[in-house]
Amino acid sequence: MQVSEPQEAFPEIGTVANPAALYDGNDVLLCYQASPRAGGGNVVLKFGDVIGFRVSPINVEGLQECRYPVQPWQFNEVAGGKETAEWKALNPRLWLISFSDVTIEVLFGTVSLIVHDAKGGPLLRTLTGALR
Repeated sequence: MQVSEPQEAFPEIGTVANPAALYDGNDVLLCYQASPRAGGGNVVLKFGDVIGFRVSPINVEGLQECRYPVQPWQFNEVAGGKETAEWKALNPRLWLISFSDVTIEVLFGTVSLIVHDAKGGPLLRTLTGALR
C-alpha cells in the first residue's frame, strides 16, 4: 500500500471552509474552496463511476487516526489498498481528501475538473450552479 499525490493537478485545497458534496449513486460532485495560492475561489470536481463515497469526521488534527497516512488539505491517492483490490476488475482509484473538519473518501473510476470559479462565495451556490 502506497499513499501519494494523484497525477492530476487540481487547484490546491484552502484551509478554511469544509466542502459541499452531492452523491447521486453514480457520480459525486465535490465543491471546495481553493487556496489563495491556487487563485482562490471555489472548485467543483466530478468523480464518475463511483463505487463508494464516505464523509468521515476526521479533522486535520485527527489524521493520525486514519487507516492510511493522509496529508492535511491534500488529495491523497491510495494504491494497493484492500478497497481497490476488491474491485480490481473495474480498475478503481481510491482518494482520501482532507479538509479542516472532515475527510472525504471516494472510490471511483474517473475524475475531472468542471468548475474553477475565481469569485468564490458560498460553496453550495457554486455546487448547485454546476448542476445547471
